Amino acid sequence: MAESAVQQKRKIKASYFRKGVFLAVMSGVCYGLYTGFLTLGETQGVWAEWFGETSALDAFTITFVLAALASALNDTISGIWSVANVALHGEFSDFWKTFKTKPGRVMMLCAIVGGPVASTAYVIALNMAVAAGSPGIIVPVAALNVAIGAILGRLLFKQELSGRMVVGILICLAAATVMGGTSFANVGPAGLVACLVALVAAFGWGFEGCVAGFGTTLIDYNIGITIRQITAGLSELIILVPLMCLLGGNIGQFPALLGAAVSSPAIFIFLISGFFSMPAFSLWYKGNSMCGAALGMACNGMYSFWGPFFIWVIMGLLNIGGMSDFYPPLTAVQWVAAIVMAFGILVIAMNPMDLFKKKEEVA
Repeated sequence: MAESAVQQKRKIKASYFRKGVFLAVMSGVCYGLYTGFLTLGETQGVWAEWFGETSALDAFTITFVLAALASALNDTISGIWSVANVALHGEFSDFWKTFKTKPGRVMMLCAIVGGPVASTAYVIALNMAVAAGSPGIIVPVAALNVAIGAILGRLLFKQELSGRMVVGILICLAAATVMGGTSFANVGPAGLVACLVALVAAFGWGFEGCVAGFGTTLIDYNIGITIRQITAGLSELIILVPLMCLLGGNIGQFPALLGAAVSSPAIFIFLISGFFSMPAFSLWYKGNSMCGAALGMACNGMYSFWGPFFIWVIMGLLNIGGMSDFYPPLTAVQWVAAIVMAFGILVIAMNPMDLFKKKEEVA
């Protein structure tokens, strides 16, 4: 009887662990889908006119203001989806109360760093990469946030940085160098600049990953992602985009750009990208709590592969939006580097051999 109870406990533990790994993997898949549809959205409707060769907008607006606007729309829509989700689960009152708590304020801080700073830099880099003819090149570079998070965790919170983690970081850096170097050789300096901007996103998300650990251990993952997305979206939409317009010398263009973006048919594509942006983060939080933050980060970090993959599927194989019959976001060498980086992320998060040990323990 005692042995049967132990076996039953192991089965429950194994099932819980496998579900956590699945959710963490799906968070990376959703991040890839969010990237793919966001890229598509910025090629349709009024966005195609803004980014087109005959655009009436100046270079600053095209490079920075439109990127901030796209990020703001995506994150705000994601926040709306998140509010609807907590309301559906009867958690809206808890969500509202959590705003006033210390973990809630920590989550808001992370949202400001991860939203206006990192997400906008990510979209800027994505737009620059699209213009350079290699849209997927920046995704694995942004995925360096796991390596950067490990380094920042050591510097800020004295967290462990073992020899294995250093090896994983070096693998990621080597893969990123190969991807960036290949991009520079194939599409010119614009590809390299896009990778450098993507590093800003990696630093922002790395910092967010370090600090958000405190908040997410005390907040339900549905509520946590709602606070994050609402804070990020509104701060981008109300503060960052008008600020960008002001820096560009034309604050008056903000309502015109926003109105055109919202009324364009492309807004329906942003509804899809915002929808996938919500589980990209919420399933990451949930998966981490079930299979461990280390393995959860590794599974989520596989978006270094899923991002270019779904750009290729959506805009290449499926040819949604009529961009082209063949839309390869990466070269063969870059695909290999993306897979190598995914392995490097796994090495940072855990000893790959532990996967086999874990399987033996829960068998």
